[in-house]
Amino acid sequence: MARARGSGSGRKPSGKRGRESRERALRRKNHGSRTSPGAGADASFGRGRWWGGLAALFLGALAVRLLWVVHWDRLRFDGHDRLYLRAFRGDPPDPSAAAHPGLLVVYEALGRITDDPRALVVLAGLIGALGVVGVAVAAGRRYGRATGLAAGALVALLGEHAAWSTTPYPVIAGLTLLTWAFAAPGPVAAALVALAAWLRPELALPALLRGRWGLGGAIGALAWLLTVRDPGWQPAGPLLVLPANLPMLRFLGPPVLALGLLGGRRAWPLVGMALLVHLQGSLFDDYGARHALAGGVLLAVATALAARRWGRGLLVVAALGLAWDTAGIARAWYDRAPLDVAGLPPGPPEGCVEVSEEPPLPGQAHPSHLRYLSGELQADCVVWGEEFWHRQWSSRGLRDRARRMRTLYHLEPAGARADGPTPRRYWRLLPRLPRWRAGG
Repeated sequence: MARARGSGSGRKPSGKRGRESRERALRRKNHGSRTSPGAGADASFGRGRWWGGLAALFLGALAVRLLWVVHWDRLRFDGHDRLYLRAFRGDPPDPSAAAHPGLLVVYEALGRITDDPRALVVLAGLIGALGVVGVAVAAGRRYGRATGLAAGALVALLGEHAAWSTTPYPVIAGLTLLTWAFAAPGPVAAALVALAAWLRPELALPALLRGRWGLGGAIGALAWLLTVRDPGWQPAGPLLVLPANLPMLRFLGPPVLALGLLGGRRAWPLVGMALLVHLQGSLFDDYGARHALAGGVLLAVATALAARRWGRGLLVVAALGLAWDTAGIARAWYDRAPLDVAGLPPGPPEGCVEVSEEPPLPGQAHPSHLRYLSGELQADCVVWGEEFWHRQWSSRGLRDRARRMRTLYHLEPAGARADGPTPRRYWRLLPRLPRWRAGG
């Protein structure tokens, strides 16, 4: 009996069991475990290689944002960005939903260091690149370092992430804070989540993947309601906007990210949360890619898990698909080339009702297309006028609205107008989906 008790206390296991025990310890040391797919592949992923990979990822992501997507000769500060430019120049506007009070302070301080407005873009690019590294660190700790670097590489090439890393608008700052919350210890994670949701309240939903520390998002969203939300804002009802927004899965990212479905059980919660992010965004009357960006990041991580499971070829396919999409965004980035309307008859056709791609807004010149799609507006001929800014990428999000129009309607040419400030091309709208009545 004494020998039996002594044999299990303090002695190193030997033989096959001893080797298996040492292998498990080595996997745990390298952020892997028996339950982590591919953890054994990380056993030789040393600290130097890891830090070198993160540094290369940061520089690569920064190059995509500031050397590929940005065209410095096209740089403009449109829409809400003008308010942040005012703060940068020492004339901050009153805080509002369009001008976040926290960022007004940051940009006003930056303006005391330099008077070159390009600094706003460089700062956004740095924040976006740090967000890419945050994805790699967070995914690396949970799924293994190789998977983390693969996920970071995919997010570095994610076109909307790169584009929103070129504007002072708070989209990328909020997402970067949330990303690092998944890499930070508990109380720090809760603080980062709260700050992220204060900048972008929709981030409180994906923050729930962080467990109990993700509940800090509720605090941040409440702070947003108290300090940022415009009390006069009256959103359109969900019965009006939900049917028009649900088909816009493209806002989550390029179709190649559907490869994340192949990531197995570890990827499916990420895919599920991405779909919830889409559902949440679909309740917003002006839903666009900026509201779904966290879902795109989750799908990129799920795709990296799929590549770990099925091989590097899948990772290459995903990277090429993302790069193709990013190239299109780079071409469209603040592109002001006018539309070609040569050969089109004068428009709009007589007797047609012109609608706007906007959500319903008080005092708008043309009724929202949602009034037509919901059956509230009755007309035999309905047209929409497209101009160059509907095809350019800008922080105003008009490209997303135009994408919604092309998804919801068949567009038939209906003339053009070339005598205005910019050429305008008219399209007759033929709904792809059955029209509904928002009131029942």
